Amino acid sequence: MDRGEWLSDEEYKKKRKMDKDEVKLHSTLKKEFEDFYEKEVNKEECSNEAKINREIILDTETTGLCDFDCIVEISLLEMIDGVKTGRNYHKFLNPNRVISKKAMQIHRITNEKVKDCPLFKDIVEEIIKFIGSATIIAHNAKFDRRMLNNELKRCDWEEYSESRFIDTLEIARYLFPDEKNSQDHLCKRFEIDNWNRVTTGIHSAMEDTAHLYLIYKELTLLLKEKDLSPYDFKKKYNSKIE
Repeated sequence: MDRGEWLSDEEYKKKRKMDKDEVKLHSTLKKEFEDFYEKEVNKEECSNEAKINREIILDTETTGLCDFDCIVEISLLEMIDGVKTGRNYHKFLNPNRVISKKAMQIHRITNEKVKDCPLFKDIVEEIIKFIGSATIIAHNAKFDRRMLNNELKRCDWEEYSESRFIDTLEIARYLFPDEKNSQDHLCKRFEIDNWNRVTTGIHSAMEDTAHLYLIYKELTLLLKEKDLSPYDFKKKYNSKIE
């Protein structure tokens, strides 16, 4: 039996000579663990005193910037209570339309490269399931939300509301109002290694979610110094623009 593998109740009882109450406790804990992931860490369904805060970092690369453009790469990275769990979702997609030259200059993804990749409609349910009820973190979230929602509309799925998103660009502009706040500038400011992107100029959704995880941690710490969380900031920011 490999270390860390679940034992059946009977095997566990024999191995550890547990009494009936201990076996019952083991079964209960095992079920709670399985339910935890079945519900995808649903914050509303968790009844613990300290609710689990599940967040998904999102980044996309697209065929262009217009509403008729499509996603060619999507990356999702899971965090729980501000720490990445190791769970992620990444796909290259066939956009079923020509990728603009300007977009290709940014991400170097060609139609030839993604011709055999799935269409968005083929993996839409996987994306929705992975996101679950989590808050979505993105840099310049208006763009990623618009592109994601356009894809969802084409598949007749419900769109994500603005309230589901936290925009790290808005937070950075609040903290550094007189500075440039692109992901590259924030990586430099926080001494985050993005050597590949700086030297090649190539944008990658997977790489950007990894960088944004580190950026988000730094921004969260700076907000904490002002007695704010990203969620407090969102409420404050939204009240100012309404």
